[in-house]
Amino acid sequence: MRFPFRQLLCLTTGLFSALSFADQATLSNGDRITGTLIEQTMDELVIDTSYAGKITINRSETLNLSTDHPLRLQLHDGRQLDGVLKADEAAGLNVETVDGQQLPLSGLDAIASIGAIPSDKPAEYEWRGNIAVAGEAQSGNTDTDKLNLSTRVVAEKKNDNRFTVGAMLAREHVDDRLTKEQYRLDGKYDHFFHDRWYGFIGASFEQDPFRDIDLRSVFSAGSGYQFHDSDKLRLSLEAGLSYTDTSFVVDQDDSYAGFNWGLNWEQSLPGDKLMFFHRHRGNQGLDSSDNLIINAQTGIKLPIAAGLSASAEYDLDWDRSPPDNTKSTDHTYLLGVAYDW
Repeated sequence: MRFPFRQLLCLTTGLFSALSFADQATLSNGDRITGTLIEQTMDELVIDTSYAGKITINRSETLNLSTDHPLRLQLHDGRQLDGVLKADEAAGLNVETVDGQQLPLSGLDAIASIGAIPSDKPAEYEWRGNIAVAGEAQSGNTDTDKLNLSTRVVAEKKNDNRFTVGAMLAREHVDDRLTKEQYRLDGKYDHFFHDRWYGFIGASFEQDPFRDIDLRSVFSAGSGYQFHDSDKLRLSLEAGLSYTDTSFVVDQDDSYAGFNWGLNWEQSLPGDKLMFFHRHRGNQGLDSSDNLIINAQTGIKLPIAAGLSASAEYDLDWDRSPPDNTKSTDHTYLLGVAYDW
């Protein structure tokens, strides 16, 4: 039997080519990260590797960068170039444009951002979301059943627009008596004017008869700033104006214009073993300092399997001036499971 030398040579050559031609970032400590460059911003690079998934690198720690496929480079001098970025010790950093030009660059500091060249086809939405379930069942001297369901779904076109929908249901029975019943539905639309700045409109609806709330509707509009938007870190801050209308079960109905703010923070902790999240919403009425409402959810998730994680969460609902015979603060502690996609 003859040894298939020719086939082996072709396979080896192909494998060598696949390993040799790839985007590569050289770090200041001498390390080299090889993979596919997803994007570069003013602060960081994201490279998709075959051995560790997406890796986020601080821009300040990147010494050099080369790509094996055309990308769109936005320069600080206002120029926009489509081409391959080449790094050579002798020739320095240059761009080989898609029309064959060789343009030298003074260094990585000349580049404001790098991303994919937009396709002629309309951009498609990227979907992500999660659903979380927490509950408790206890029998004996006291029979207790608790259930908390929540979900959050995001549809986004990068640097264009984003839709976010969230919903929550919480019910509790103690000795066959309903002791908690809370529903909440949120929706928000963001339109990006820049890769970081965006405007938004939103609405939320809440029902909680045990806090005397038959229906609370909040409509808001304003502006936000996206500090980071990657799988490892998502951080944004927003503020605007709002209108709140509340129908109470017993208390007198109320409505007012106000100022609202929000914080969205999701971060993978060192080692990528835990994911931290914090979502905060505040609403201050303009007519009275007593009309202040704050909702916040803070927690961590520990991955168990693909998409599945154990979760621990603390929820806060605070009303500076609650209806009569109700307390200003509701604390909720949740242990459960979550599925992310």
